[in-house]
Amino acid sequence: MNKLNLQANAIFESASYDENADSWVFQFTDKICVQVSGFWRALENDRIVLVSLDHGHQFGLPNPINLVEEITSLLRGDILMELSVDAETADLTLLLTNNHKLEILIASAGYETYQFSIQNKRYIGLGSGEIAYYEDNCP
Repeated sequence: MNKLNLQANAIFESASYDENADSWVFQFTDKICVQVSGFWRALENDRIVLVSLDHGHQFGLPNPINLVEEITSLLRGDILMELSVDAETADLTLLLTNNHKLEILIASAGYETYQFSIQNKRYIGLGSGEIAYYEDNCP
């Protein structure tokens, strides 16, 4: 597979988490959305600041971590500039303004980890490290 780089210019709108499905949705303007059922992490200045596996854990803090609030606060006002799929692993990186990145790592050898839609196409990160795409939009 060749590396896939898609340019964007879309403002971050929201993040949500479905506990029953253990999945995340990151919504941007221009009808761009990214759905994740695996491991993701947020970086600021190339340093890890949030990790999906920490959602709901307390770590000795007064309250459990609410990553919906944390990621929304971190990315508020950011612009998605690029979606990049790694040629070897199909890991997905979202490059945003303010030195922010979202990295979505393939988390299964057999199941799909993520899907995203942009420019009327839906891309699916397959467990094999491949990516499939269809003419479509996220629901």
